[in-house]
Amino acid sequence: MSPDDVLLRAVLAEPEADAPRLAFADHLLTSSRPADQARAEFIRVQVELARLSADDPRWPRLVGRERELLDRHRVAWEKPLRDRFRPSLASPGRWLRSHLFGSGGLWGFRRGFVEHIHAPAPSFRAEDAAILGHTPVRRVVLAHASEHVAALAADSRLDALASLHLVGDMELDEELNLLAAGARAAGMRVLEFRLPRLWPDAQELFELLRSGDRDDRPREPEVFPAWAAAGPDGRRRLHDLARSQQLALLAVEPAHEGALLALNEWVYLGDALTAAGAWAVAKGHQDLEDEGGLHRRLVLLRSNGDGLRASPYFHRESG
Repeated sequence: MSPDDVLLRAVLAEPEADAPRLAFADHLLTSSRPADQARAEFIRVQVELARLSADDPRWPRLVGRERELLDRHRVAWEKPLRDRFRPSLASPGRWLRSHLFGSGGLWGFRRGFVEHIHAPAPSFRAEDAAILGHTPVRRVVLAHASEHVAALAADSRLDALASLHLVGDMELDEELNLLAAGARAAGMRVLEFRLPRLWPDAQELFELLRSGDRDDRPREPEVFPAWAAAGPDGRRRLHDLARSQQLALLAVEPAHEGALLALNEWVYLGDALTAAGAWAVAKGHQDLEDEGGLHRRLVLLRSNGDGLRASPYFHRESG
């Protein structure tokens, strides 16, 4: 086993730890390849960014360097992973599509490694899933998932994710009902919640919260459903998000949608989903608002999840 493989295994074994990633960066510094030298710096920059407080003055400089390194080397860093599921000439149609348009979904880097994937469910199963043992993927968003829940539930590689989001095929609520039926057929319980949607709806709220107690604030936060629906803990978390510089970075890259969705749920449910062992959260392709400005979320559980029923956002059990 090569040193690269040994160090990568350490990263995969402790995906939330910084030390294995920094050890990987130290090893890359011994390489003569410019892309490896740049990757070592990139890992260190992203690890430092993840540690910074919301008001740290070093943030703009580090983000600028992060963007510069990504723009210059992203293709080279992604290529070894994407090559792992490149179709062979035995499948000429798929090979040609891959050659012309590339393979795999949208990927996002965090702390130096691909951690976020945004892809259609069918192509994820055929392509991106092959990288799950080669990079510490933490969040996945799968579109067109309505008819693929059973197959995804049978894939044990998804069990170690920090969050999995499934998106229905169409705007209609019926698509969520189809997704819920697939989850029940796979032996899961389906709890329905009604939550505000933060992105992009709450950008004005975040700007208002960042303005503090200025006398010239044009509006009060109570007029925003995202604030009005939140209890004291949720409002504290909204204040934390409003001050977060990292939030602005997540919002500009579609691959990070899973992180944004997880933050949305964290505001209103705290750590309840993790404590309940939620397998995935599902939403419609376009969130349809009810009369209170709230949107449907289906929480798919392999456990009973009874503690989630105490949430003020719990609506009903589906099925």
